[in-house]
Amino acid sequence: IHGVWPDHTSFVMYDCDPLKKYKTIDDTNILTELDARWPQLTSTKIIGLQFQRFWEYEYRKHGTCCADVFNQSMYFDISMKLTDSIDLLKILRTKGIKPGYTYTGDQISRAIKSVTQNNPNPKCTYIGRSFELNEIGI
Repeated sequence: IHGVWPDHTSFVMYDCDPLKKYKTIDDTNILTELDARWPQLTSTKIIGLQFQRFWEYEYRKHGTCCADVFNQSMYFDISMKLTDSIDLLKILRTKGIKPGYTYTGDQISRAIKSVTQNNPNPKCTYIGRSFELNEIGI
């Protein structure tokens, strides 16, 4: 998981309240569960769990856009539940799409839509002479 962003049909929602305080998560059970689903790849695990910079960044940029409905704790809880309910890697494996092989965007999108019933938003990066899938928005 990279992040969870509230969505609106008329405008992009981000930086709704960037000055809102982030409360460091202290509960070791929640930290373990959150780290398993949303590792902070921008630092080592120990530093990530201690300082939580990436989670703070994502919450302040996106989570604050739904703060009137979901507090910080609820935002991260919903993030974990969404991750558990839509296991993209499992969906792709089940549909025969495996890392290291070449697939079209249509093949990837159809595989995901067949399970989620939603049109995914795959994003690729051009590396060398080919494209590489690096993100899937749901």
